[in-house]
Amino acid sequence: MSLLDIENLSLTIGDTQILKGVELSVAPGEVMGLVGESGSGKSMTALTVMQLLPHAARASGRVTFDGIDILAATEDQMCALRGDDIGMVFQEPMTALNPVKTIGEQVAEGIRWHTRASRAEAEDRARKMLDRVGLPEAKFPLSRYPHELSGGQRQRVVIAIACALKPKLLIADEPTAALDVVL
Repeated sequence: MSLLDIENLSLTIGDTQILKGVELSVAPGEVMGLVGESGSGKSMTALTVMQLLPHAARASGRVTFDGIDILAATEDQMCALRGDDIGMVFQEPMTALNPVKTIGEQVAEGIRWHTRASRAEAEDRARKMLDRVGLPEAKFPLSRYPHELSGGQRQRVVIAIACALKPKLLIADEPTAALDVVL
């Protein structure tokens, strides 16, 4: 059984067709890469799965995640899925991070919201996740702000946020673009 099924997905924004007849399926534990030239619709496909489309966008077809009809899901249902069951590493880390919140707050926020963990528990889990993505406590305390980090370090924070709740599906939109070659 598939975790994610996309069938005949089409997307228009205003009068412009962005996606036409997209079909893909992802099984639990499967790794899939979506490849195409710039502007081919890779990011819009990901944003459709997350239901983070612009207001003028209209999607048709079928998008099913773990038996849930994504295109018919309410915003409350999507909020429960995002982060907990579906994580996303966005393409541009500087716009994905809140500049007035520390990296610790941002990684811990989803943990607290989805698990009802205490602040201390959430910060402990955030610290472990930041360590795991190569941002050790000695150099990168939870009190650092995004502007104090390089592009690659910010990208690792975004990866930590996306992975913090161990989602069933992780969508990564050019996750390595800002990372150093050695990583």
